[in-house]
Amino acid sequence: MATHKFILVRAARIDEYYEVEADSKEEALEIAYDGNLADPFKTEFIDWSDDEYAVVDVEVIDPLYVMVKDYKSVDKLDA
Repeated sequence: MATHKFILVRAARIDEYYEVEADSKEEALEIAYDGNLADPFKTEFIDWSDDEYAVVDVEVIDPLYVMVKDYKSVDKLDA
């Protein structure tokens, strides 16, 4: 049985598709570069940026460790 839960991250390349209403291509690009875009309506996975994984968070899930860590002494319940 595992004693820890690990959250891993790996960089990926994706394409994001946005819909912009504008009068010209230049205006549409200006809207995009100004950051005035809604969330993308479509994303498409391209490839991994690299082969490296990194651990970004660890949680101990060992039941005995969790029980001891969460233990509250009877003497301290009223405090």
